[in-house]
Amino acid sequence: MKVYIMRHGEAELMVTTDAERCLTEYGVRQSFEQGKHLKAVASSIQKIIVSPYTRARQTFEQVNLACENQLIKPEIWEEIIPYGNAKIVCDYLATLIEEGVESVLLVSHLPVVGSIVSEMCGRNSVSFQTSTIAVLDWNGEKGEVVDSYHYGEE
Repeated sequence: MKVYIMRHGEAELMVTTDAERCLTEYGVRQSFEQGKHLKAVASSIQKIIVSPYTRARQTFEQVNLACENQLIKPEIWEEIIPYGNAKIVCDYLATLIEEGVESVLLVSHLPVVGSIVSEMCGRNSVSFQTSTIAVLDWNGEKGEVVDSYHYGEE
């Protein structure tokens, strides 16, 4: 399975709750530009899972715009909030492999994005700055990071 793990774009610092934090203008731009990395594979992404937090949903919206609205409707899932359970996420992804799903996009937060990579690969070798996308090959038991995209790097 090809797993694309994306951290949300830069978000505002102060709001009523963490879940309500919106992307800044910079975060919107980051997310859109990073979405261009997914444009070539957009039609092959079979499952999209997004955190219910505002900034993650807004990040997905910008990625989808960059992909010319080719992405499928996302599943909104509580397990990929900032302190979600990486083991549960990996168990779910393993189930998707059994169902024949070959590619997944996750849009989430620190620290859970790093925890998911660690759970899949045994360690996290990705520096998840805002809007970073890590690309993993994962067979349901063992994985490896095959690429990563950081905003501002060519």
